[in-house]
This record gives sequence, structure tokens and C-alpha cells, in this order.
Amino acid sequence: MLEYSDIVRLFASLVIVIVIIYSIYYVVIRYGRGFIPGQRGLIKILDIKYFGKNRGVAIIEANKKFYLLSFDEHKVSIIEKWDSLEKGEKVESNEKSPVTD
Repeated sequence: MLEYSDIVRLFASLVIVIVIIYSIYYVVIRYGRGFIPGQRGLIKILDIKYFGKNRGVAIIEANKKFYLLSFDEHKVSIIEKWDSLEKGEKVESNEKSPVTD
């Protein structure tokens, strides 16, 4: 049968393990973003819109330039390229839109 001191030691060990696990979780969430692959780098995906299964467009930033890409199962194409992009900036294209009102 367990004695009182064994039960106290068991609970103390359990509390220490829980504190260590929570501390590791806190440190990884707070400071570990730079260590997780894909969080830092030269290429950033700013937005993606899907039109169907494996088809869509994306705006990415690469080497301080911005690209509008279309993609499907077989290829990726550059639609437009900008040196800078501001939020709310209206993009004017030389081509007419195929959609008419």
C-alpha cells in the first residue's frame, strides 16, 4: 500500500512535469516562430484564392517584388509583376476584362 510520503512525492512529480511541459509550450509559441520552417525567408504568400480543385491565383512577395500567379495541376504562370504594392491600391491592367456587365 502507498504511504502518505509516496503520494506526496507522486503529486509533486506530476506538478513538476506539468510545469515543464507548459513552460516548453510557452517558449515555443512565444519565441519559436523563427525556428519553424516556412515562417521566415525570401518568399511570402500574401493571399491565395482558389477557383476549384488545384486551381487558383496567388499574390506572393519574392525578393522585394510582388507577383500575381495563376496555378493549376500542371503549371504556374506569372500574370502580373509589381515593384511595390500598397494595401488598397487599385491595380490597372492593360488588358480588358473578359467579363462584361
